[in-house]
Amino acid sequence: MNALLAIVWTEVRRSKLLAFACTWMIITVLMAAFPFAIAPYSPNKIFPGNAGTPPSLQFPFGTDHIGRDVLSQIIWGFSTSLLIALGALLVELLIALPVGLLSGYFGGRVDQLLMRITDAILAMPTIVLLIVAVTLLRVESLVSIILVMGLINWTWLAKTIRAESLRVREEDYAVAAKSMGFGDLYVIVRHILPNIVSTIIVISTFDMAWFILYEATISFIGLGNPTIPSWGRLLYIGRGFLGTQPWISVFPGVFICLTVLSFNVLGDSLSDFLTVKR
Repeated sequence: MNALLAIVWTEVRRSKLLAFACTWMIITVLMAAFPFAIAPYSPNKIFPGNAGTPPSLQFPFGTDHIGRDVLSQIIWGFSTSLLIALGALLVELLIALPVGLLSGYFGGRVDQLLMRITDAILAMPTIVLLIVAVTLLRVESLVSIILVMGLINWTWLAKTIRAESLRVREEDYAVAAKSMGFGDLYVIVRHILPNIVSTIIVISTFDMAWFILYEATISFIGLGNPTIPSWGRLLYIGRGFLGTQPWISVFPGVFICLTVLSFNVLGDSLSDFLTVKR
């Protein structure tokens, strides 16, 4: 464990971009985990007479058009975004893992059936499908948004898991376990799954960035629950005040860009690290 931490620390010190990504992720995760302790005010608290106030000591990121603190909304908004992203990732894994493992391990008709279903969903643009689903189902609660996002975005992960399962099932240890009479479930759980965990971790890191973007997109176009703080909702509110109160949109936009960039940098670094290690 100490050796692994030493290697990780060496990589972080070697790459300034990775160091920034890790630092940014630590800061934002702490914000999301403890918004009640970090945010200066309640996200929906209105300060009469302070509508559209530019950044100041009292309001470091300014206030919006009705007098709410933008910094507090950003902090609480990431708590919402991270919760949705983690929940959607869990739903995605619950679908993609069995589909990808069964398809790659058994092949044949099982593979044909599962992959044709996957291809049918994959043929539709994810963001368009997501917007249509949210609109038609009138999704507003966080649980509903999590379920919709996870149910729509599992296809690429399933295909990746399938490809890795096809590779691992031909390895000597998997073939030997099968020839010794071990059941399919044992071979999948004991030999296939542990050897593709690194790939799943890397893809999941990238998907976290996508889920944050999806949530911001849904909120930006006016869907979802308007009472829940969200970065996309701030962009939606600030779009009409870009000429007079640009900070309403600029600050959440910067947070979205840096957070997505950090997840992608972490994903690339994990991919390189785990590939070399394997």
